[in-house]
Amino acid sequence: MTTANERILDASVRHMVWLERFKASEVRKIIALLNKADAGLQKTLLDRLHKIEERGVDLGPETTKRIRDMGASIAKMRATLYDGLSDVSAEGMVDFAEYEAEFQAVLIEKSAIGAAVIEMNRPATSQLRAIVRAQPFQGRLLKEWYSSLAQTDARRINDAVRIGIAEGQTTDQIVRRIRGTRAARYRDGVLEISRRDVDSIVRTAIAHVADRSGQYVWEANADIIKGLKWVSTLDSRTSATCRERDGRVYPVKSAPPIPAHFRCRSRKVPYMGETSIKGSRASAFGPVPDDWTYEQWLKRQPLSVQQEVLGVKKAKLFRDGGLPLDRFADDTGREYTLAELKRRDANIWNKTFSE
Repeated sequence: MTTANERILDASVRHMVWLERFKASEVRKIIALLNKADAGLQKTLLDRLHKIEERGVDLGPETTKRIRDMGASIAKMRATLYDGLSDVSAEGMVDFAEYEAEFQAVLIEKSAIGAAVIEMNRPATSQLRAIVRAQPFQGRLLKEWYSSLAQTDARRINDAVRIGIAEGQTTDQIVRRIRGTRAARYRDGVLEISRRDVDSIVRTAIAHVADRSGQYVWEANADIIKGLKWVSTLDSRTSATCRERDGRVYPVKSAPPIPAHFRCRSRKVPYMGETSIKGSRASAFGPVPDDWTYEQWLKRQPLSVQQEVLGVKKAKLFRDGGLPLDRFADDTGREYTLAELKRRDANIWNKTFSE
């Protein structure tokens, strides 16, 4: 029979994998709203630039004023847009924070073996909501990050307009510079940079919410939880910081926060030591594995899990020993909504804690 700590580790890593799918789903939701707004932006650009083009671009102060007014209008439009995106992001992350805290609490409760009884303390809902709206990550609050994105986005658009006019480009050429070209699937335009920035912020914010939600649970139950093991997904995209921290065990109240950097995929996993839990045996909890790695965990998983994580072709290469894990990254493109994440986690309970 596996020990409680082994069960916790296995369930936590599966949850960590599914969490990346949830991040992708949230990114897709926000990008869809951004793309919808970009259609309106293109119409505004076409209308304004055509008027400037019709009157001539060599009218000196008059042209300068028209360009300046257009720039101010674009900045206002983007500020309003990103403020709305911030609210949508926050709503989804509050729901996720509440779920993640419950997941971490239930994870420990279900790990009990034999006659052991574990009742976990839960953080208040107000604490979890504050993670999203009042706690900074990477130096700024979520709303501040979106505000910064709006300013940078508007500046890039307006710079592209000014450069295009200075170079004598037509209205259509300027719009293509901003929107991108169909041949490149619109990934070669200024707006694609904004989409990548949003992707990075959403993923990083979710990593922050997941970590802080868990941290509240772990600290509220520090009499049961004896440490936090840093677990990194070691592949071709793993940062030097996360590689160095992978496998380290930290005290509950002094573990480094996650995210360690933008787009961080690492997680902290709780482990239990000898406790006074009713009906417990020290051997039932077991030590936290010192030599455990993400790659070793993946090797022990059934084919279905390996394919879920890596995709069918890469899973076969990995299984046959033809390609080490650090040579490639998970790029299956799968996306899980919060509802799907909950369903996947329910399967974890059934598979990991059914013994």
